[in-house]
Amino acid sequence: MFGVKRGSVTTAPEPCTLVGPFLPTSCPDGRRCLLFESMLKSTFQHLRGVGKKSERTLWEKGFTTWQLFAASLPKQLSLYDAAVASGSPVAESIAAYERGDMAFFAKALPSSEYYRIALEFPADVIFLDIETTGLSVHYDIITIVGWSIASDYGVYINGQDGASLREALRGAKAVVTFNGTLFDLKFLNKHFDTLVIPPIHIDLRFFAKRVGLSGGQKAIEREIGFKRGSDIVDMAGEAAPILWHKYRRGDLGAMKKLIEYNHADIEGMKWILDVCTKRYFKKEAIPKRIQTKPRFTEQSSRISWANGDSNGSTPHPILIPAFSGTNRPLTTYDDLTAIYPLEGFCAVGIDLVSSEGRESGFCTLRGNEAITCRVKTDDEMIRLAMDARANVVSIDSPLSIPKGRTTFFDDDPFREEFGITRECERILKRRGISSYPCLINSMQKLTQRGMLLAQKFRKLGIPVIESYPGAAQDIMSIPRKRAGLRYLVDGLKEFGLTGEFERTPVSHDELDAITSAVVGHFFWVGMFEALGNPEEEYLIIPDLHGDHGTWLSRRIIGLSGAITSGKTTIGEYLTGCGYAYTRYSQILGDMLRERGIEPSRSALQEIGWSVHQEAGQRWLGKRVLEQISGEKHAVIDGLRFYEDHALMVETYGPAFIHVHLTAPTSNRKKRLLRTPQTDISLDSATRHKVEGEVSGLGSVAHCAVVNDGTIEALFERIDEIFTKDKGCRLP
Repeated sequence: MFGVKRGSVTTAPEPCTLVGPFLPTSCPDGRRCLLFESMLKSTFQHLRGVGKKSERTLWEKGFTTWQLFAASLPKQLSLYDAAVASGSPVAESIAAYERGDMAFFAKALPSSEYYRIALEFPADVIFLDIETTGLSVHYDIITIVGWSIASDYGVYINGQDGASLREALRGAKAVVTFNGTLFDLKFLNKHFDTLVIPPIHIDLRFFAKRVGLSGGQKAIEREIGFKRGSDIVDMAGEAAPILWHKYRRGDLGAMKKLIEYNHADIEGMKWILDVCTKRYFKKEAIPKRIQTKPRFTEQSSRISWANGDSNGSTPHPILIPAFSGTNRPLTTYDDLTAIYPLEGFCAVGIDLVSSEGRESGFCTLRGNEAITCRVKTDDEMIRLAMDARANVVSIDSPLSIPKGRTTFFDDDPFREEFGITRECERILKRRGISSYPCLINSMQKLTQRGMLLAQKFRKLGIPVIESYPGAAQDIMSIPRKRAGLRYLVDGLKEFGLTGEFERTPVSHDELDAITSAVVGHFFWVGMFEALGNPEEEYLIIPDLHGDHGTWLSRRIIGLSGAITSGKTTIGEYLTGCGYAYTRYSQILGDMLRERGIEPSRSALQEIGWSVHQEAGQRWLGKRVLEQISGEKHAVIDGLRFYEDHALMVETYGPAFIHVHLTAPTSNRKKRLLRTPQTDISLDSATRHKVEGEVSGLGSVAHCAVVNDGTIEALFERIDEIFTKDKGCRLP
């Protein structure tokens, strides 16, 4: 293959006598003709074995074009690995140039040198910029795409057919963006099917960095002296989604301003490319005879409005149509309640702040009716949730810390090893949704309060999930509060909610609390995604394509009740019906055996209380859940604490049915005598601290069963429950 051998001192021939597609047959002054030198035809870095240093050596020796190099090769075979013949690298370059094959150069030329192709074909370079509803390729959508080729500017508005954009891209040899590698091109490939994008892509964000210009596009524009129009000079990128939401609601002027903003972005890119090219020439000491003067700022475009504001000479006069799509979020309350009836379901949403000295947003969402207020203390939040008989509480706050961390604060000895960010936050970041790390300094007290509040709820048997209203709004296509509270209110109304918030202004905290409660709806019907891992718990976000069928088709039975009230009997019965079976005492018994202790009732109670105090009841519950992981139908025997109930609801939603058993004391004493592992009396066992909350679990259970008859009667009652007997408060 082609390569320059060290020690060569040969220079290019003087006369321009080679007849070919690039050079004339002669030069008037008898010297080598420089007329046809250009950045691309002077490029050798796309050839194997040639880098910047080798290319510079060729230039210094006078080989400033492929043709000059080709003319010299027959005399200099000792210097190179191959002659320029048909099929040789140089011949392939010439042929690719003649047929306009930019893919050939894109494959072989370092991307840092793609600017040379843009300079070679200035009339075939497309400058492109998109506007979107947000930064997440995963969830957000394109609103408009603007482009400019030479002095022409065109725009695609979401909902149009996009034919002009496709045609423009298909005919371009190179595309120029700012941060398009990570943003624009990803959105385009998601939004359009089989879109043909030029293989030569110049991303100005990275080109600018190489010449000492860093920051966002507007910061670079200010540094190089590009000035935007006075009506948009102070407009930030965050305003683009707001303009789109205004346009969706009938404001054609908002779309006009969005297009003007997009046009300014594109014209700014032309300035940046010219300045970067000149700086790169200087930085790399590109010989002047090789340089092609950048002239993209001379190809400025203007907007031609089809309504007559300009003469319409451009091939793409822009007509702003009335928005014809829907303002509805991507999923509505009616869609969710069609999956699972939510009319009597109550979700509480809390937009938590870090201190009880300040007010948090609070929402009680029963069915589609939202009632909001602002609350300071944990005790008041708990009282309101209990009064509402909340099925689930959804809190906008981190409810866990990174795996391996032991405290919330920077003095944690494991801070450096395990960091400040959880897996769920890293996932959101990869998807383009911004969120604060849970243990960044400004979030530490909020995370601490959120975890303690969740623990208080769970100790009362109230299930808790972590939510993030901003992410939920993005996923549902509801404007965030930064777009303006009016648009967030409209979005919640369009989702299908009602309440005083429609008529009376409420705080942004209360609106986010409503959204948190809505996440509770998505969770309950199975239209959600759990981000994270078991050790760090999960952040719940809506999933518009969630597998609600699998979520709702399961049946997980939890059994609680006093000692010898019949739990194991029911468990064995349901096992015969095809249910998987596990119990809390099984985990505790295994722990005893590992310590060389034979399980007995008193030993099980002692280790149960020890685990409850030290590792925590939630830890034990998770070990129990591991025993039935992946099972569609299962029975969990031996719930003893309110926390057990909360964990099971958080894990299985409405698929979890809690059955609480009671039985006359006389019957229980008789059964105890027949129970293996019994080494203490019923009275003594019942008084143990580990049994302290058992009798109260009936208040949170879905079904209450009195086992005061025969086994056959007990089984009949269980059968009735699972045919949705009216006497059972099923979820």
